[in-house]
Amino acid sequence: MADYKAMYFHLAGQMSIAVEALEGLVAITEKLKKAQQVTEDMFIESDDEDSYDNPEETTL
Repeated sequence: MADYKAMYFHLAGQMSIAVEALEGLVAITEKLKKAQQVTEDMFIESDDEDSYDNPEETTL
């Protein structure tokens, strides 16, 4: 007979590890989004006209 209890504990343990890893990725993603937003705001608020002289430099 299959050991369903062992199978369940194995699955639950691996799922817990995966969920913790995903939560870490979400936190990292939010930090990267915030950094991008702040940098974009800094760029928009800057008085530096040189950045508009060569639009190819600002294109990814």
